[in-house]
Amino acid sequence: MPKVNINIQLTSDEKEIISILNDVVNKKAPNTTLRIVGGWVRDHLLGIHSNDIDIMIDNMKGEDFAKLVTEYLGSKSAHTIRSNPEKSKFIATSKAFIPLSSGTIQEIDFAMARQEVYHDNSRIPDIKIATPEEDAMRRDLTINALFYNLKTRQIEDFTGKGIQDLITNTIRTPQDPLKTFKEDPLRILRCIRFSSKYNFSIDSQTYEAMKDPSLKEDIRKKVSKERIGEEIKKMLKGANPFNAIMLLKDTGLFSELVNEALKGSKYEGKMSDLDMNQDNPNHKLNLWEHSMQVVYNVIEKYKDTEEEKKITMILSALFHDLGKLYKDIQIKKDSTDEYPSHDKGYMSYVGHEKESAEITKLILKFLKLEPYIQQVSELARHHMEPHSLVRSDSAGQKALRKFIRRCGELSLNWLDVFNLAVADAYSKSKDIDPSVIQDYKSLESKLNEALLSLSVKENEKIKPILDGNEIMNILGIKPGPQMKDITDFVKELKDENPDISKEEAAAKVKERFSNNVVKEAGNNKTKTSTCPQHLIHQKSEDVNNLFEKGKLYEINSVLKELIKEYSKSEQVARLVTICTFKILCKDSSLKDINILQYIFDYAKENFFDYIIGAYVIGILLIINTATKEDVILEVAQRTSKLSPGNFKFVLESIPVHKILNKKLYSTILNMVKNNE
Repeated sequence: MPKVNINIQLTSDEKEIISILNDVVNKKAPNTTLRIVGGWVRDHLLGIHSNDIDIMIDNMKGEDFAKLVTEYLGSKSAHTIRSNPEKSKFIATSKAFIPLSSGTIQEIDFAMARQEVYHDNSRIPDIKIATPEEDAMRRDLTINALFYNLKTRQIEDFTGKGIQDLITNTIRTPQDPLKTFKEDPLRILRCIRFSSKYNFSIDSQTYEAMKDPSLKEDIRKKVSKERIGEEIKKMLKGANPFNAIMLLKDTGLFSELVNEALKGSKYEGKMSDLDMNQDNPNHKLNLWEHSMQVVYNVIEKYKDTEEEKKITMILSALFHDLGKLYKDIQIKKDSTDEYPSHDKGYMSYVGHEKESAEITKLILKFLKLEPYIQQVSELARHHMEPHSLVRSDSAGQKALRKFIRRCGELSLNWLDVFNLAVADAYSKSKDIDPSVIQDYKSLESKLNEALLSLSVKENEKIKPILDGNEIMNILGIKPGPQMKDITDFVKELKDENPDISKEEAAAKVKERFSNNVVKEAGNNKTKTSTCPQHLIHQKSEDVNNLFEKGKLYEINSVLKELIKEYSKSEQVARLVTICTFKILCKDSSLKDINILQYIFDYAKENFFDYIIGAYVIGILLIINTATKEDVILEVAQRTSKLSPGNFKFVLESIPVHKILNKKLYSTILNMVKNNE
């Protein structure tokens, strides 16, 4: 922070403004004294330039003096507006716009010196005429109660503490802090904002008053949500948003705002404390420590970014894991050999990102910060996807291109999602595992390769190779519910091959959707295709005939033949997975290790394929495997988002007596129903 210099250095424009105003006083109001008040004085003492000039008048209304200025200048460009400035609806001020020789038009606010008398249920005071000393004492902070006398060209410190507090970097109220905050609780937030803006310490008496529990009710009664949201926004724009957030939490304000925002929702009364121990083998920090480390990492990454993007990313980091506090998704797991340090079990939070997104919406709506809702909630909802890509060792370019495309469809920059995930991954403990750093650097490199292959810019939406009208013309169909499956298929064609031509895409659409289907369990049907269309059709018929005859073992032989010849075919993979699920539902002893390995490997490579995903989860609920519950739940959560209806059909097709883990099954089924 610059050294305090009480000899204020004026610019040429400021000298001209002061000269004009002093001339007005000398010629039209010789008994009047003008003082520049507030932020202009504070910032100039700190060597910071400020254009925000507020003038306090000692013996007349602001409107009256502004008229004198207008008359003196005799210019239409200079005029007054009797207004209610946004920063204070209840204070009568007037504005004058003064043209200067430099070409600048300077806006100046005029108001009379005043006292403010507050009432119990409002922060809107009654206004009384006051001396400059009384005006100084009614202000929020000593550093904001310094005046610059235009006649004497001297700093006036009527509180006796303002200059010293600037020198010692101290935030303090001019009068008793508890009384000051009770009169106007918004001043608590202003203390936090100025403390973080200048990196000043808060005086101990002032700080203790900020934490007083009785102020919570005053905040609820007296301060509008818009003003709170605006103050928080200013904090995040400031030089040290990390400290501002910490002060919000340490004073109890953050918890209070969250609890108020969640009232009337399913989360009310079901949220753990912010300092909750995560009790999870992947986390050594409690939830607040982890969240703030993510905030710190995001601030470092976006410190040179424009303000609105920085605010969006900080809010995303702050809110990304709040869903873990929701008690209904906190699942206690038994201890395992892999996590011997958790011999009493550990907690799992599968699906927390969805809850974080919903909680984010409620908080931002409560604070009237609606412009941030879409971006921040979607970033919170999707911050786990890059983790899935890292964990999927075999994730290929198709999966990476699909991730980039889906981010664009949500109006997200994929790099922001990735950066939030990296900030999250680097915040599991106080030390970062070098292998984790390497994993995410490798993923970033692969994602950039995938982006390059798409020939689009970083934040540009990826257009499908065929639009809706072209698809309908190709298939000779009209708009209808079937279009979603077809358009999804067309999008995935470009995920698979970014260089595909319209002609090639049209041929594949015809091949896939014109005539042929493969029967699924019940009346559900999944459309399939592969290069030899007649072969997949024939094999599908063979499999259906064998099912009807109960020859399940023979079906495995047919599936192995298909795998041997066409292991990369999406249609073959879906047919194999669906048929294997149906076989195991009837007789789990007929499981074939080689077929299962093929299915699991294909699913890992194509983890956005919601049909494969749904049936794989069904298989994992029927047979014993080494797959961890956390992984099953993670895949289930992703699949339920992509196609809850299809997933629910699969789950409800499983015979009850075949389900090995009924608790896990119930958790997944509820998850799917919530996403419908």
